[in-house]
Amino acid sequence: MRILIAPERFHPTMKARAVAEAMNRGLRKVSPHFECIIYPLTSGGQGTTDIAVRLGNGRVHHETIPVANHRPRDVKWALLADGTAILDAKDALGDPDGPPSLKKTYTTSTSLGTVLARLVARKPKRVVIALSDVLATDGGRGVLEAFGIKSVGPGGQGIGPGAKPFLTLDHIDFSHMTPLPVPIVVLTDVPVTWNERVHQEDFRLDLIRRGLEDVCGHYADLLGEHIGMPLQDLSGTGVGGGLGLALAFLGAQFVSGARYLADLGGLGEQMWEVDWVLTGTTELTASTLTQAVGVAAEKAREAGVPAVALATVLGPGHLDLYDAGLTGIYSVMDRPRPDRNVHRTLPALIEKAAFRVGYWMQAVSDP
Repeated sequence: MRILIAPERFHPTMKARAVAEAMNRGLRKVSPHFECIIYPLTSGGQGTTDIAVRLGNGRVHHETIPVANHRPRDVKWALLADGTAILDAKDALGDPDGPPSLKKTYTTSTSLGTVLARLVARKPKRVVIALSDVLATDGGRGVLEAFGIKSVGPGGQGIGPGAKPFLTLDHIDFSHMTPLPVPIVVLTDVPVTWNERVHQEDFRLDLIRRGLEDVCGHYADLLGEHIGMPLQDLSGTGVGGGLGLALAFLGAQFVSGARYLADLGGLGEQMWEVDWVLTGTTELTASTLTQAVGVAAEKAREAGVPAVALATVLGPGHLDLYDAGLTGIYSVMDRPRPDRNVHRTLPALIEKAAFRVGYWMQAVSDP
């Protein structure tokens, strides 16, 4: 029996590859005759570049960039066989420096702009940015400044980095704008617009600095007026905080990160060669439909292959995944456990869950 193992990472401790290997160990304990094909996925966040290198026959490169008041930072990116340059936005931005109340938050996107400008100068076929996992509170100004687009205050002076100076925004100077010579593709987990994103609880910009939400809206209006297009209602502009707005202004195309990786390695074609699919993620919810598990389920359904998903949490809307193509949903939790214990024992829990699911697969498959 051939089983395709296609999970994404389990927050906050296990990368997709480690999850897939734990699943493989569990399945192999059921029968050494199981033939398992490992195909880890992400939904457009950290770890995307590493997976793309394997799937797209890529080569890893590094850029050393200056960082204000810190040592220069080494940023990893990769060049794929098809000429695509790809990087994770989180690698370029480094460690979050926003308030503790909002995780994954960055007060400036300057370092991402620096790396993007350097990659664009190499003139690859395209530049792909994995944008999930980050929230920038500067409206993406750091990215745009790398291409000559300046934010200006009431006195005609340039606005410094950070959230507080952003509140003084008066207008934007496009006179020194440098056109991009290559297309940009942004990988996302959920195709949300800016107007939709600002109402989500984990994106409350007013918790960072009072008035920041309004100035970001004003900023988006100024960018939209310049290109004659309302950016705030475009799908994808709500990803990465203001980064989605800035990259949309630069002409970026927004696509599903999981779907990009599935197409890169021919996941759909491989589905036709297997008997089962085992996938999984930390939490299954309605939003999972557009993420790695949802894409794996969709590809399995198209090939007529049963698919099972493992998870630690079953959230609102997880039953919708049955309509998307899942045959079964299985919790990795064998009993109620505190979070600290779950994080420490997660590899073993996933392995044991895969073992139990493997016996079920074998029983269902045997005549």
